[in-house]
Parts: sequence; C-alpha cells; structure tokens
Amino acid sequence: MKSSVPLFNALASDYDAHFAVAHRRAYDELAWEYIQPLLPRRGGLIVDAGCGTGRWVPRLLDRGCEVIGIEQAPAMAAAARARCLPRFQVIESSIEAVDLPEGQADVVLALGSLQYTRDPLVTISRFVRWTRAGGVICVLVDSCVALAVELSREDHEDEAERRLASRMAVWSQGGTSAEYHLLDRGWLEKAFADAGLVDIDCHGLLIGFSVFGREMIERRLRSDWTHQMGSERRLGDIRLLADLGKQILAYGRLRHDRDLDRELTW
Repeated sequence: MKSSVPLFNALASDYDAHFAVAHRRAYDELAWEYIQPLLPRRGGLIVDAGCGTGRWVPRLLDRGCEVIGIEQAPAMAAAARARCLPRFQVIESSIEAVDLPEGQADVVLALGSLQYTRDPLVTISRFVRWTRAGGVICVLVDSCVALAVELSREDHEDEAERRLASRMAVWSQGGTSAEYHLLDRGWLEKAFADAGLVDIDCHGLLIGFSVFGREMIERRLRSDWTHQMGSERRLGDIRLLADLGKQILAYGRLRHDRDLDRELTW
C-alpha cells in the first residue's frame, strides 16, 4: 500500500484552505455537529488520530479537553506544533506505531485517517485499547458508494467497477498520490460491533454530492448555504442513505460492565 506521507507533506502548507471549498466546508461542518454531543461535557482526554495540521484541536480545547494528536506526515505535524496550543501534544508517528496507555481516552477521533492505515480492522482494535469503558470512537471515511457514483457520473464506469472490486482508491494531487481503503456503512458497523462497541450509528455527510454531482452541489451551497445544509442534515439522519454521503461518519461507545449487566437481565 502506497504511503500517504508524501501526499500529506505536499498538502500541508495550504491544507486548512483546502476546507474553504464549499463542499468540503459543508461535510466538515456537518461532522462537527454530529461529534459535539459525543464529547465530554467538560474536560477529558481526546486522541485525534491523524490530526493533520491540528485544525480541529481549538474546537476540542474549547471544551476543556486535553488532546493528543497523532500525525505521521512531518510537515503536517510541524504545522500542528506551530499552533503552540495549551493542553495539546503532537506525536509524530503512524497510528499503527503509537503505543498509548490503555483505557485512558474519553474519545478517539480518526477524521479521514483510518482509510490510510494498512489494516483498518487492526487500527480500530488499537483505538479500542486506548479508550476507557464507556468512551467513544468516531471515524470519518470517504464513502465507497459515493466514489463509485462520482466515477460513473463522469463516464468512468470501468474504473468504478475496479475500485469496488479492489476496495482501494488513489488520491492524486500535485504530482503526489496515496492509496486508501474504500469502506462502507456495513463494513464500519460490523467492524465496530466486532470490536465490542455498542450504540453504533452511521451518517452520510453531504449526500447531495452523490445526488447532484460536484459542480451542482458547489453551486447550490454557494447560492443558498442555509437551505442546502438544512437538506443535508435531514438526509444525513436517514441511516439507509449513509453510503451516499461524500463522507461517512461512524461512531460507537465502548461497552461498559453495566451494558453487559443490562443484557443479562434481559
């Protein structure tokens, strides 16, 4: 599997501006709306696995949390450290190589990073080890179905079929590229359940991307942001449509002893 480090090193200098594009800003904002209720009300430890430039960290610190960021691309890690934020530690390493204390994290976030790991199932098991009982694991990944729809819309049906068969894709930009795993709602829900998570939920973020296509959703968002975002929120709450989101947000809670007690009483 081709490493994502060269690509993200190349992207680091203008990565935050990358999310000023309307459709990326939209799914980023939708993700934050879903994630906020999952965070500790005050304080706690959050692991941002694949923190990039640390652009989400100020939001998390505003909740009074401590944040450990993990980032393997040196240029991205340097940008994160350059923010000089309190209660924020950056570990420059791949997620697979980090050995965090077990059972300490209240929340583990992997927003766009899980799909770039060599074995996402193994990575999820690492997240579980880091998380306390009752804690939350939340991942954001590109949707396998949405990519296939986009390729088909652009008359690349053969490539869409290859991607679906291999469950791998490539992101190329500026002469660099990286491979990543293509995941879907069913895979995420099963992986979370097998890892011992409960209260699992999935949401498709920016379903309009699949419905209208890239150019049209950009126009609709720029024309009437409030209206289109309202539509996206309603569609995102329909679990059956999760695979149509440009991104899929999946989360679950690590089983607590009281969950098992409740099941046994049933």
